[in-house]
Amino acid sequence: MVMKKTSQKGNIGCVVPLHREVAIGTLRSILKQAGVTLEEFQEHVK
Repeated sequence: MVMKKTSQKGNIGCVVPLHREVAIGTLRSILKQAGVTLEEFQEHVK
């Protein structure tokens, strides 16, 4: 799935696999592409 986000720097897009589980390296890569810190991600996952 292609997810898009609009930020102050412009539009950001990244491809996210639609699996129940995603490898930690893949998740970190997705977060980096999206400009999201691990802490920001963790705030929304609980």
